[in-house]
Amino acid sequence: MDRADVTELLEDPSLPEDVVASAYRDLARTQRFLGNTRAVLRLLRRDRASIRRVLDIGCGQGALLEQIRQQLGVEVLGFDLRPAPSAPVQIVTGNAALDPLPDADIALAICVVHHLCDADVISLIRNVSKSCRRLILLDLVRHWIPLTLFRAFVSPFLHPINAADGLTSIKRAYTPRELQNLVDEAVEGSTASVDHRVGPFYTRQIIDIRFGIIPQSPRPVRSV
Repeated sequence: MDRADVTELLEDPSLPEDVVASAYRDLARTQRFLGNTRAVLRLLRRDRASIRRVLDIGCGQGALLEQIRQQLGVEVLGFDLRPAPSAPVQIVTGNAALDPLPDADIALAICVVHHLCDADVISLIRNVSKSCRRLILLDLVRHWIPLTLFRAFVSPFLHPINAADGLTSIKRAYTPRELQNLVDEAVEGSTASVDHRVGPFYTRQIIDIRFGIIPQSPRPVRSV
């Protein structure tokens, strides 16, 4: 299966705000159902150092950050291309592959990299390394098994936008080998360590990058 180059419905900037909010609430429930939220929380709890701030890149409406704040009691901050006026957490707008990122201990990018081209995946990783000591990438896997499972058992219960975008997202996703090659290129010449795991039935892949950078106390962030 070749990687698809298709824009997803939720990426349309003309969508009404209430439709976007409804789709993101449904996405948050889906992430919990699929076990992605639990996987991220487990990785954060097992971090070897103290966590003061978590940055979520491509955070949408901030549902994951709100849960992290409630369960771990840490400062949280979102970063997204699209503003979210009614979000329960602070969100800064910008392009995470190009714009300076706020300091944080750990950055998350959940189901983000399949939206990017190869060069932007590499730029995103290198950009995060300037302000965070760790980056957790969780994304889909381009494979016929998750595509079939999603179509049969998940999409019938989703918001129509998310049902259509879910299938598109799997087709846009990287294979484990493709994503590993991009990560290797991004960290080449550095002392970063990389742990890459693929879930059962290719339901997800997680790349955990430790840059070895421990920033000073996170600075206050001004929304833009």
